[in-house]
Amino acid sequence: MIKANLSCFIAMILWATGFVAAEELLDSWGTLAMLSARLIISAVFLIFWWSAMENLRIIVTAPWIRGIWIGALGWGAGGIFLLMGQKLSDPVTTAIVVAMMPIAAAVIEVLFSDRALTKRLSLGIFLAVVGGFLATGARLWDHSFGLGMVFCLGAIGAFAWATRMTTRTLETLSATGQATITLIGATFITLLIYFAAFILGFSETEIGVFDHDALFALFIFALPSCAIAQLFWIWGAGRLGVLLASFHMNAVPFYVMLIMAGLMSSEWQWTQAVGAFIVVVAVLISQFGLAPSERSAKETI
Repeated sequence: MIKANLSCFIAMILWATGFVAAEELLDSWGTLAMLSARLIISAVFLIFWWSAMENLRIIVTAPWIRGIWIGALGWGAGGIFLLMGQKLSDPVTTAIVVAMMPIAAAVIEVLFSDRALTKRLSLGIFLAVVGGFLATGARLWDHSFGLGMVFCLGAIGAFAWATRMTTRTLETLSATGQATITLIGATFITLLIYFAAFILGFSETEIGVFDHDALFALFIFALPSCAIAQLFWIWGAGRLGVLLASFHMNAVPFYVMLIMAGLMSSEWQWTQAVGAFIVVVAVLISQFGLAPSERSAKETI
């Protein structure tokens, strides 16, 4: 359990670096171009990494069609929904909705696994959501929610579904294989959307500058924040289950603030720090005292 939680923690720290790197890229890059470049670089890296880690027979006989389908509908469509939601609302609204990830994960588990929620886990979900809201540093009454929120809700539902499907229906593959195949599926659908938008002349397809700062930001945005983070996330979520793993996602806004405070002299926000602490408490409450048999099953609800 400790290794699985540490894996999810590292995944979210790495994912948070991408939000900081994106600030540099958004000055000249269209959002669809950024997302496409990120996924292409990540997919190529994971293909080479998988080839180095496992033999060719495993790669050739992998369930490619199922994996690409999961990646396209989950990670690909989810990423596009999140992008559309942010465009139609604002980054704060997006962060607030992402803080509801444990609820989406609970719904997915109840629907697909026919499991009941225990009192301990219900308390953990409640604390994770409260902590997630505080970690965003946002005030609900300062924001209106409309169509953008609907897209963001669709995104977190897709992410929760993709995490569960990846770790449960591709169980014959290693975490590296699972991450690689599904990310290739996400790349495929994203490129289709990109080329359609390019033909229609949308500005979000614009490829930005390639100076030193932009290249470094793109490197961070693609490899640590996407490819490597995905490896850690899939490995950790495969052992914790999507619901318990999703709690870690709620601390991401705090990690972003922490990185920006350390690198860019941004102001420290104690409210976000308290929110992250509550998320940690939620993780501990939900997982403390799990029986060995429950741990081996990778899920406890």
